[in-house]
Amino acid sequence: MQSSVSLKISSGLEISDQMDSSLKQLILQTIHTNEDQVGYMLQVYYPREKVSQLTVVPDSVSENLQVITLKLQYVLEEFSACSAIDTLLQEKMTLTVHLDKNAGELELKGEYWPERDSDS
Repeated sequence: MQSSVSLKISSGLEISDQMDSSLKQLILQTIHTNEDQVGYMLQVYYPREKVSQLTVVPDSVSENLQVITLKLQYVLEEFSACSAIDTLLQEKMTLTVHLDKNAGELELKGEYWPERDSDS
């Protein structure tokens, strides 16, 4: 299983070809503007918890062989009055970023988690 989301880049922001501070700022601003959508993408990985308090880890945006990655930090909330469960867990995930300049979109792909076959 691997979840992804395409985010529209705010009009008026210039998309750079090189990994520089303006491109990093564009990525951070687009994620911040679309924080709910990114949270829903992460929710696929955690069907029993709620994802909240989403932030990009400072200085985690990097480029290696033209692949842009970043690390997200978020909180998983689990609450069940019946089971007397009320927990908050801090988690991190590395995302891959694909910039589509023509469409004006930023695609974020989460980590690949192999799916388990059902126990039958």
